[in-house]
Amino acid sequence: MSIANDSDSVYSNNSMDSTVLDYNHLTQEEKDELELEKEEKKKGKYPVYRRIPKRLPDGSISYYTKKITVYNTRCHPGTRIRDPVCGVYSNSDRVGSKAEYHYFKVRMVDYYTNEREGLLLFYDSPEGYERHQFTKVSTDIKNAWHKRRVELTGFEMPAFDAPKHIVIK
Repeated sequence: MSIANDSDSVYSNNSMDSTVLDYNHLTQEEKDELELEKEEKKKGKYPVYRRIPKRLPDGSISYYTKKITVYNTRCHPGTRIRDPVCGVYSNSDRVGSKAEYHYFKVRMVDYYTNEREGLLLFYDSPEGYERHQFTKVSTDIKNAWHKRRVELTGFEMPAFDAPKHIVIK
């Protein structure tokens, strides 16, 4: 990594990334601002632990614990909806508005936030929830959600006709 020649520049040049922030050349005010942004992002960040089955070569099943990081959306009306996977806030979608119905909403009451309320997560679809949480959602719930989404938006989405229990051998 080579540092730019300008003494007042806060960027350094890297062959892979052309604009990497050089923390050593920031003023104290800029460092404090970055620390505030980091703390703000951490506020709604919570670890969730899942017990995941794993099939062993001899055919038996073993379990391991997987740590999943989720970003909570506060449940107060008017709060911007937050992506539970990466923590990005929506620009226009807010809790309590009609835009809330475009999301697959999950309430995890067995995990508590600092405000002593359960986690509220807004996924783009039930399939997004399944991938992030390593779990399964029933076909009936998926079909009902997709049907409601089609009624709200007017766009056709694929239906799920899979059996309720799938056995993988």
